[in-house]
Amino acid sequence: MYLLKIPDGKGLSRPYTPTRVTKTYFEIPIKIYDDGRLTRHIRDWKVGDNIEWRGPYNDNIYWDNAKISHLLLIAGGTGIAPFIRIVEDILDDDDGETRIRLVYCVRSAADVLFKDLLVEWARHWNVVVVICGTGVEDSLPILFERLNSRLTEEVFQQQLQALTGGDLQNALVSVCGRVALEKDVVNFATRAGVDSSRIVRFPA
Repeated sequence: MYLLKIPDGKGLSRPYTPTRVTKTYFEIPIKIYDDGRLTRHIRDWKVGDNIEWRGPYNDNIYWDNAKISHLLLIAGGTGIAPFIRIVEDILDDDDGETRIRLVYCVRSAADVLFKDLLVEWARHWNVVVVICGTGVEDSLPILFERLNSRLTEEVFQQQLQALTGGDLQNALVSVCGRVALEKDVVNFATRAGVDSSRIVRFPA
């Protein structure tokens, strides 16, 4: 996680999770909202501007993939960001057997970020990509499963069951998105019997 601070924003700051980190640069997706307190400053950035970032922080939030048999990822909007590195690490491990189910909650197909990368993931035997939202169109790639619904508790339970077959011993649930989505997923997972130590929240 990296912290963005706006010098002229009267103390405005916000944590962001990178999708890629190297020795010389890092990449962070930022969604611009019309009424966003931070994004009204970000909108005016130009190539060559100096931007103040601090970090990384909380790198210990990542886990040992070898100890996870089933991984349910719930992302909302730019909340897909922390899962990029996690899924890529799993897919880069030729000996890895973790099964992944990514439920990506969006308003419409236009809101799906990293679409080409998600298509690549969906071609792997151990990855299922589910696009979930009331405005999801049929124009999405055929490799994606589509749910024309918001993420209700029933939908969550169906996705967890489809991934684990009811065996939660080595399963892990992780969520990144808006606060309401995170709270819902934590509550859904807890009531479904997932141990609290195996429910992970990332800052969006």
